[in-house]
Amino acid sequence: MQRDSIEIFQVKLKSYRIQSKVLAAEAGRSAGYISEVLNHKQSPTLESFEGLIQAADRLSPGFADDYYCSLAGHAELNTLIGSLGVSELSRLLMLVSRRLDELVSSKAVAI
Repeated sequence: MQRDSIEIFQVKLKSYRIQSKVLAAEAGRSAGYISEVLNHKQSPTLESFEGLIQAADRLSPGFADDYYCSLAGHAELNTLIGSLGVSELSRLLMLVSRRLDELVSSKAVAI
């Protein structure tokens, strides 16, 4: 399944409430250029588009990670776990353990 990277980018800009003119200023581009990219009238180079993503991330930290995750789509959990190496799997288990501790602790306080 092919994903429209510009469309996903535009959706993320809206969800992060990043205005085109503010993005343009941060990226050192004109507002017209941003509008043309978002309306599929101009195809940015990969380097140029990466610059827009990084500018959006500077304006709203976490934007780039969220954008890239949305672009990748959701992987099956079994596929994800099967693709991890030993160190990545170990890290995942540690993060899951911490999250479970948070959930148990917050539930114990609520009782």
